[in-house]
Amino acid sequence: MKAGVLGIVRDDFEVVDSFSETVEQDGQELERVLDVRRVFSLPSGEVAFEGRAAVERVVNRTTTELDFGEVRVEETPATETRVTQLAGVPGEFVVVGSGKGTFGFDLVSRDTGADIERASLDLIGFLDAQADAEPWRAGFYDNDGNCENGVLHGTDLLADDELGHVLRDARLNQLGLDCSYGDRSLKMTASESGYVEVYRPSDFGTEDFLGYLLEEVVPRAE
Repeated sequence: MKAGVLGIVRDDFEVVDSFSETVEQDGQELERVLDVRRVFSLPSGEVAFEGRAAVERVVNRTTTELDFGEVRVEETPATETRVTQLAGVPGEFVVVGSGKGTFGFDLVSRDTGADIERASLDLIGFLDAQADAEPWRAGFYDNDGNCENGVLHGTDLLADDELGHVLRDARLNQLGLDCSYGDRSLKMTASESGYVEVYRPSDFGTEDFLGYLLEEVVPRAE
């Protein structure tokens, strides 16, 4: 796992356990499952966990029938299952595979009693903390002047004579960086709404990703 949406833990907990439960919605019994598949230690010593979460939910399915020149459209309830990868460091954060997987935060909260909120990232602060970072993508808004918002792509955008000031003065909602993490070269991206992805190196695994989030991203999360 090297991409996902970050959730910040507002309370402390030490252990996450697997569980399953049945809830009722619209007269149907639906399952919710938290499957913790492994618990391990990060190189820095913190305990971490990894697994999957799944929930059933009732949705309306649209069916269309053609009957002797008449078109009949009906909506009928059906059950669908959503699944997401998740991982985290107890008492610090949980990361789920995508924005559609944030129900994983609720299941970890259900098990631990801790409040978990989707993170909002301070991208300017994150950029300022990266001494050797070179932005290759930047989404901005609330800029003064004629160019109020947009997305820029390129290399070392801050060094651009015409556009560098836009990144320094505006608010950022996306940021892609070529940077370093320890002795490794990283290409990554992050959004103000808490999504983080590491593209390079290709062998960046779950342990690396969780360590990176804990050390570099969580301090800039609200």
